[in-house]
Amino acid sequence: MMNANQLLRAAKKVGEIKTVFRFPYVHLICISSRFTELELDERELDFCRSIKISVAELRRILRNSLLSLRLLTADEFLEEYPDNKDRGHHWLSALIDQELKETSSTEEPSTRIKVIHFYGYKGGQARSTLLGLLSTTLAEDGWKVLVVDSDIEAPSLDILYARTSRTLSGTLLGVIQSTSDIIPERVRTPEGSGYVDLLACRPKSAEFDIDASAFALRCALEPMIIEDAAKRIVEFAIEKKYDALLIDHRSGLSPVTLPWMNTLLGPTVVCVRLDEQWRPAEQFIKSVLRTNSANPGVFVSWKPDDENLDSYRQRNNMQIDSLLDILAEAISEAAEISDSFEEEAEISSVELEDHWIVWSYDSAFRQSRLPEKNQLSGLSIESLNKLRSILNVSYKTTENIAENTLLLSPSGASDEGDLIQTEALRELSVPNNSISYVLGRKGTGKTRLLRELSKAGVGEPLLVDSNSRDDKGLKSPSPELTRAAELYKDTPEKLWWHLLSAAIDVPETSTDELRRLFSQEMEQPTSDDPILRILEKIEGNSKRTFLIDGLETAFNAKLIFTYAEALFRFIQTVETDSRLSKYIHLKLFIRSDLVGRGFQNIEQQLHGKSLYLSWDTQKIFNFILSRISRIQWYKEQFPSLVEDIEENRTDILKGSLPTEDCEILLMKAFPEKIRRNNLATKTFLKTYFADSASDRPEISTSDKLRYYPRVFDKFLQVIADPQPTDVGSFQGSQTEGGKISQSLIFIAHEAASREYLSQLQSELNYLVSLSDDFSENQTRIKALLDAFEGLKTPFKLDECVSELTSKVNIDKRDIRTAIERMKNVGMFEDRPDYPGQLRVGRLFKSSLKMKYVRGKK
Repeated sequence: MMNANQLLRAAKKVGEIKTVFRFPYVHLICISSRFTELELDERELDFCRSIKISVAELRRILRNSLLSLRLLTADEFLEEYPDNKDRGHHWLSALIDQELKETSSTEEPSTRIKVIHFYGYKGGQARSTLLGLLSTTLAEDGWKVLVVDSDIEAPSLDILYARTSRTLSGTLLGVIQSTSDIIPERVRTPEGSGYVDLLACRPKSAEFDIDASAFALRCALEPMIIEDAAKRIVEFAIEKKYDALLIDHRSGLSPVTLPWMNTLLGPTVVCVRLDEQWRPAEQFIKSVLRTNSANPGVFVSWKPDDENLDSYRQRNNMQIDSLLDILAEAISEAAEISDSFEEEAEISSVELEDHWIVWSYDSAFRQSRLPEKNQLSGLSIESLNKLRSILNVSYKTTENIAENTLLLSPSGASDEGDLIQTEALRELSVPNNSISYVLGRKGTGKTRLLRELSKAGVGEPLLVDSNSRDDKGLKSPSPELTRAAELYKDTPEKLWWHLLSAAIDVPETSTDELRRLFSQEMEQPTSDDPILRILEKIEGNSKRTFLIDGLETAFNAKLIFTYAEALFRFIQTVETDSRLSKYIHLKLFIRSDLVGRGFQNIEQQLHGKSLYLSWDTQKIFNFILSRISRIQWYKEQFPSLVEDIEENRTDILKGSLPTEDCEILLMKAFPEKIRRNNLATKTFLKTYFADSASDRPEISTSDKLRYYPRVFDKFLQVIADPQPTDVGSFQGSQTEGGKISQSLIFIAHEAASREYLSQLQSELNYLVSLSDDFSENQTRIKALLDAFEGLKTPFKLDECVSELTSKVNIDKRDIRTAIERMKNVGMFEDRPDYPGQLRVGRLFKSSLKMKYVRGKK
């Protein structure tokens, strides 16, 4: 019984064979003069006699293989197929072309944009992860990268980048449905001019499940829609001046893969696990590589364990050589038909050894999202560099970075230093970004970020910290909030709906107007539904983004968690109701410890829409240098240091001056070693100001230290102007031997940590409940904090509670709860490997005056 491949080979003996794809059929055209003056049925019979099969057998083969046999003369062929062009692309036509040795297109793309495809015949081979790493690395070198998730059955790039699109305009589905605009989501914004934008496959909301299912079916029935979408996307990419377009494809025989690759020519990164299971896909891999024979691509194999590389290579030699032979064949095909290749001799796998890249085992890939580059092993970085070299994207872009970075602004009345361009600020400053939750401990810069976003017009303050000096947003706390908290304590979500309703009526959320209208909202009947009124107000208006801060001091300790939970439910409703999300976007700036008290689906609600604020060693050292250069005393005492800072100001303001370079500069003002504890000053600056516990679940770098800018700010100010503080007065010269006095360093550190504790205490008054009377609660919390003086650290929780109870007249259960709340804000942390024991956070040891005691397990 003859099959399709045998039919193709046999047909060559009858006449010249050409193929034209007209979805869903491949027109198999046999051209011969023998068909002249023969009727159609006579031609079919003559053809069958020539290849020695029956007409019934021929028709069975054609039906099963989706072939349409056309028996024509040369003149008839030219008349019926004047352009001789395919309409659509599919694995079927590609395999037939391979069997007939028909050459593929080898012309380079007509645009300067670099297109790179990512494909794997089987799933689970880290294809998407590799794309994410490459995109991020390119962005770090100044590339503007657009990433498209074309895995229509199991999209995952939104998970890897931890960013979800909530609207059609930011998805491939939206492009297919011809939405008016393409608005990808900014997912990476490293220092400099580069960035990564993601065009997700579909919006995350279940509201689009039917659309997504129809999309997958349409791709199978109408593959031309992908080609049209690809053309529209590349036109958009060129218009927006992207440097690279990276496309993540579905594994296996997805109907959308080849339409993409044939429409947008570019090399393909083929991910293959060396387990022999790829061998049935040899012809399909060849089809992929033939789409761009001028530069077919590269193979990447992930080594699953820590086996020696030489041993791994030797064990898999046969598979590697077979794969590289496929690649060599594709490249040799281009050499035969393209002027781009001067040598005509075919190449072998030996010459292409560098086109097989092994990715060694790396624990950085254990997490669900993309690791940072500094988390990768040296071997992983080496493999990434090899991949960039093969794909010819190893260079940096030459665009003037200064033109693409945000303008710096002074800090304002309460913060006189420059604004460090952290990744958080860059991500939040992108128009229409999807971030809804900005999390961080006290002192990590949440309030400063809100103020900068408000200045930039990215959002309007809705609720703000009481210290805010801008006349925007409702202050927290305020008489209006206190009244509303009591009024809506049985229906807490209504407070947020009424506040939003008031804000919608206030241009730019003027504080006075917002207070007045919010008070009017509270006069509405209890049966009033503010959501209905909001829907009526926003219909047809422009979309507005509201910023919420100050939750920590908005309500007393009895009510704060009730209203925090209600706030999360309120935001979720706005996000999931398309009638509301079309016109309203809310951004919540909240202390991390309050997030866990949201509600049962909080992790799902935060996923892809949250940003964790933290300052690592490099960023905080850049911050210190930026502050030093703005304080007059340092300018007078260390002019050469300030001059060096000015020379590096561009990198410092981006937070990108390497830690080692920062240390060299800081040692021009600080002594190399502190005699008091025989500790290197560099180590002192890192550990004495640090919080080793991170709020960011995805952090797994070697640098686990996290810092609070305001603590260092106070530290530097006390050194420059050592006025009497609550920890004592400094006597003597501020400098010793041309460096900052060692005793002054310790006084400044204690003063800074004590002030931070005082600021934190103001929030503990709302977080910890030791009395129903607010004033009495404040008194008891202060007494409890003072009672830690002299206690040892680390400590067993039960023993510490007993000691504190003996010092203050507070119930043990309340003390235990208070310590747990203090732990949540970073004052205490679990002692590793010592169950049941805690230790004071490094920053709070001196401010609480606890004593470190070396103890046994």
